[in-house]
Amino acid sequence: MSLAAGRPSKKAKDELDLSDVSDSPKKTVRVNFNLDEEMYIKLKKHALDSRKTVTQLLTEMIDEKVIER
Repeated sequence: MSLAAGRPSKKAKDELDLSDVSDSPKKTVRVNFNLDEEMYIKLKKHALDSRKTVTQLLTEMIDEKVIER
């Protein structure tokens, strides 16, 4: 490795980043709502039985019921 004069940040600006060549991720939005405690427990149990998170389950349900209409 040789020493070079110049600004170290200049080289970094000229190089490509991974984000320059990959698809940008979709923006996410947080959704909050109230749910009856008994219903929440059933949802949580279903998620555990399915080995998925509640977020994954709800996202799949939304895809099936709303997006595909």
